Amino acid sequence: MVRSTFKVLFYVNGSKGKNGIVPIMGRVTINGTVAQFSCKLSCTPGLWNPRESRLNGKSREAVETNAKIDKLLLDINAAFD
Repeated sequence: MVRSTFKVLFYVNGSKGKNGIVPIMGRVTINGTVAQFSCKLSCTPGLWNPRESRLNGKSREAVETNAKIDKLLLDINAAFD
């Protein structure tokens, strides 16, 4: 039985920030092979929590963006399964 590793990480690309908004990127790692992609989402860098890969707070921006991140995560997991 071969054990496979699967990890999904969301992060902000601070070097690409314009007008105080940074893009949210994704990284999928399967058995050491990495694939990076743009989530087509952006956020204010001060709201981003890197430990949880989510936005902090209850603002409209945070709630809507977190919901979109959750949907992306579900789609990625479904594709892997």
